[in-house]
Amino acid sequence: MSSFFDGVEPQVYEVTWMSGHVEKVRAHQVTHSALRQAVTRLGDGFATSGEGQRIKFHAQIDGQWTLQLSALEDDIRTIRNVSAGEPVPGGDQS
Repeated sequence: MSSFFDGVEPQVYEVTWMSGHVEKVRAHQVTHSALRQAVTRLGDGFATSGEGQRIKFHAQIDGQWTLQLSALEDDIRTIRNVSAGEPVPGGDQS
């Protein structure tokens, strides 16, 4: 059975955690899902907060989708796609 991702290399993402630890994750897909919404009363109105929101990284390996990483959004400082390396501002544009 063929798949859209056959022969497509996963992208490399650099995850910087709130603790400062940096790691790289290889994935075809990154998703963000709100697992639950908390409703809070503020004065005369209401507000929702994205409590429990997760970032998930998936890759297709040997025809099977595999969860590479799942983390709470609040635990992550940044996510960068570094598949093409580090571009240098003002560097060679050729």
